[in-house]
Amino acid sequence: MHKAIFSDVELSDDNETGAQFMALVEDLLENELVKQLGDFGQHVNTSRLQHSINVAYYTFLICRKLNWRVEEATRAALLHDLFHYNWEENKEEGWHPAVHPVKALENAQTICEITPLMADGIVKHMWPLTIKLPKYKESWAITMMDKYCATLEVMESVVMNIRYSKSLRYAIYLMAYLHFN
Repeated sequence: MHKAIFSDVELSDDNETGAQFMALVEDLLENELVKQLGDFGQHVNTSRLQHSINVAYYTFLICRKLNWRVEEATRAALLHDLFHYNWEENKEEGWHPAVHPVKALENAQTICEITPLMADGIVKHMWPLTIKLPKYKESWAITMMDKYCATLEVMESVVMNIRYSKSLRYAIYLMAYLHFN
């Protein structure tokens, strides 16, 4: 199965955390529209599907720790980038940071029930590039984890390209570990 970036937890039934996460999103991960996200790049060497799993997993951890609405937030985080085009090539639609969250919400509504909290988390995850602030604390978690994961994904790619820099790679792993384990 999958793992989130810089996490040691296998997202499977073999451990409690992975099993709890999968119980919330397994039906979504089996959906064809979600699976197709694996065919699109997101941040350097990360697929859109892996990025979505990363954001969902860390949103799950934060919301569980803070006793927030874990299920809605985790599911919205997994669906926040549910669009099926290469954003660097598709300029006709408009400004990507404003357009893709709306498209993701439209696609999400075709595969599952979307609550107001989930809609807010999906549509507003690009703040501050978009004007409207997230309404719910869980939406803020999704927004922040989107930025956090994007940063880690880019940093991982840069670090992996630095051939002899194991110490830098370990420093980044340590940073992520200290934050979420």
